[in-house]
Amino acid sequence: MGIETMESSWFNTIWKSSRKPTILEPERPLIGIMSFEVSRLMTKVANLWQFLTHKQMTWLQDQLSNSLGTQKLVSDDHNYLMELALLEILDNIKCVAQAVARLGKKSMDPIYNNLDHIFDNPMEIDVNWCGWEYRLKKMEKRVKKMKRFTAVTSQLYEELEVLHELENDLKIMQENNTDQMKLHEFQKKVAWQHEEVADLREMSVWVRSYDYILRLLVRSLLTIVNRVKGVFGITRRSSGHISRGGSDIGKGNCFARSNSISALVSVYPFERDIKRSASNLGDKAVKSRNTGQVGSGCVLLDSKKRLFQKPTLGDAGLSLHYANVIIFIERLAIAPHFICPEAREDLYQMLTTRIKNSFRVKIKNEGVKVYSRDLAYEWSSLMQKTLNWLAPLAHNMIKWHSERNFEKQRMGLGGIVLLVNTLHYADQVKCEDAITELVMGLHYVSRFGREINDKAFVGCGYGGEFDDYLVHKCKIDSIELYD
Repeated sequence: MGIETMESSWFNTIWKSSRKPTILEPERPLIGIMSFEVSRLMTKVANLWQFLTHKQMTWLQDQLSNSLGTQKLVSDDHNYLMELALLEILDNIKCVAQAVARLGKKSMDPIYNNLDHIFDNPMEIDVNWCGWEYRLKKMEKRVKKMKRFTAVTSQLYEELEVLHELENDLKIMQENNTDQMKLHEFQKKVAWQHEEVADLREMSVWVRSYDYILRLLVRSLLTIVNRVKGVFGITRRSSGHISRGGSDIGKGNCFARSNSISALVSVYPFERDIKRSASNLGDKAVKSRNTGQVGSGCVLLDSKKRLFQKPTLGDAGLSLHYANVIIFIERLAIAPHFICPEAREDLYQMLTTRIKNSFRVKIKNEGVKVYSRDLAYEWSSLMQKTLNWLAPLAHNMIKWHSERNFEKQRMGLGGIVLLVNTLHYADQVKCEDAITELVMGLHYVSRFGREINDKAFVGCGYGGEFDDYLVHKCKIDSIELYD
């Protein structure tokens, strides 16, 4: 059965059932303990919707247009950068859809038991005729409702932990034959906490049925798919521009600088290990289809071909590591004359073999130059200029990773940084060359740190203890940064 036939059959079934009166049947299973996973899904759905607002998309465009690091290391083609952003947004939709499909297996309603492949090709879904997308104002209300659910469920989680601790303490008190009056007072405290937890459960998704939650999530995802089509100006072969009354999307408004983007990009299914780092996004199979132009002068980009023209840090699995290296260098560069041997060794151990070799070659070639304070200032200036455009990508890489770290993720928090704003798609060779230049700059600046530092503190009135420290610095500054 083809994807379009399967979608048509599924939507027909859902549309017919959605017109029947909604009756909450007591025997239908409730979310219960799964409420914490559901809350995370709701957070992701809310974040997806908010990221697609006009304000956020304008912010994204400004970030891509004004990021010198992105233009140097990724591409200066704005359409291509926007397409990379689109690919990640579609992937996020698919990740949420896969989790929703797993929840659907627990529903007693067969409608929700087969959601596995509905969102395999999000851009192939035409939700206008099925009537299952929310109108703009209604979607905004649903997003607010999901946020409330998430906030209450987060509070429920905290109160459950408190209850668990109180019950453990009560058990210890009972075993130790604690004074009856104290025991009675503590039992009242535990009972009150039970009531607090019970009240929060009633307000959270805990007591909602799977059918209710699934309907909310599926309809929200379909609405988001339509929103994506609108803000990126994507069309289908069989229909014109996607539009809906009263919304700010789908009016031929592409967010790309040239008012254009590829007409259709489909991300095909791929095997995913949920423990695998999300930085392997570049390994996906990506395919562009020519379905006609949108707006004026639409260009068609083959993302897969362009993405693999040159090795990227994401492909090499080095994006996060190099982000840490760059940020470490940035911190050392703030006061290079105070760099201790331990910091130098830590930095050296962080460098990859290629950067170490490249640094040795450059040091050897630079060896004929006369060491001077002017040379240190020159390298200091160059180092600062490089950090001005490179460090933001490194910080975004750390932020992207921390926002998606499952162990640290809290309900109610979400991220707005996309991989295109990070080092993930950065050209590996260019990035390593830039890091090598930073290490070179740090080498020269720290080498002359003693005499620069001496001049800075002349007549400052510090006591002998600080003078002893400067003597120590004099010794270590005479040591080469690296062997």
